[in-house]
Amino acid sequence: MKKILLSLFALATFATASAQFNLQVHYDLGSNINSDSEADRQAVTTTAEFFNADNLGSTFLFIDLDYRKSTDTWNRGVIGAYWEIGRDFTFAKVKDSNHSFTAHMEYDGGLNQSGPFQQALLVGPAWQWHSNDFSKTWTLQALYKQFLKGADSPFGALDAMPGFQLTGVWGLTFAQGWCTFSGFADLWYGHKANDNQKGLVFLTEPQFWVNVANRNSANQKLSIGTEMELSNNFIWRTKGTKTFFFNPTLAVKYTF
Repeated sequence: MKKILLSLFALATFATASAQFNLQVHYDLGSNINSDSEADRQAVTTTAEFFNADNLGSTFLFIDLDYRKSTDTWNRGVIGAYWEIGRDFTFAKVKDSNHSFTAHMEYDGGLNQSGPFQQALLVGPAWQWHSNDFSKTWTLQALYKQFLKGADSPFGALDAMPGFQLTGVWGLTFAQGWCTFSGFADLWYGHKANDNQKGLVFLTEPQFWVNVANRNSANQKLSIGTEMELSNNFIWRTKGTKTFFFNPTLAVKYTF
């Protein structure tokens, strides 16, 4: 479950403090809905997100931990981890508006029981906007993406290659703070799942949260909701030729 970048949307709820941290637990319904998805798709993923704003820009990082689905108590536990860390340096602000331009740098990586994921380095400009009360935000990024040499896949080695990535991130808090709609959408050029050919890969993970406790506070907020992962050429399939998948989750989040 990839997140995050997700999360410059953190600007929407975290802008009133210099640093914020949240924990999420997601129960994945995808393998029950998509019979031709990964046979061993994880049932539970936990996510830790951190966002910090300073005088030069902002730093964001997250880590996803996937847990093995097994009836054997001794065979349970973490089977994979994925993380991203990004840094934005603000270099221009539009006078009398809430628009700003930043230089974005990012590292993506992780591993599972089969070995390390293909790592990537990204760099490029970003355009950000927020409403006066930060209840609405969006970010657009146009990034150069350098894939590093990866471990062997079922279809051969993943070679180092240049690519690009377009990212949109949004956040919307409404209904007097009761509800938050946020998420990201990525379109990149890289290795497609299942055939090791190069092409376009799409992934988006919109989230909807009901803020059930301390909803008017930026801190200590309990939320329940869902994440809806939609992707094309991203998920390894076990049969058929399907490339587009929809994998929803049930989730709870606590913001410290």
